[in-house]
Amino acid sequence: VGSEMCIRDSGQRYTLRDPEDIGGIDSNRTALFVFNNGQIYRGCTDGEVDDDGDFCLSKKDTHHRIGLPFDRLLGWAYEKEG
Repeated sequence: VGSEMCIRDSGQRYTLRDPEDIGGIDSNRTALFVFNNGQIYRGCTDGEVDDDGDFCLSKKDTHHRIGLPFDRLLGWAYEKEG
């Protein structure tokens, strides 16, 4: 039995999904990614973790990507629209 983690960002409440569910993420939707150091990143990913243990995150409509450490990811949630 797991525990549910929620965050608030810009007045919105998000229930975080398990990091292991990242493989099924919709790469066309923007999501929030919460890390164990308290940082929150926002962007799109294909959910693939590379050999170094990183997954790539990008802003919509851009080719610039950054690698983030999957093992530090606490959870993620799709950004609410509107």
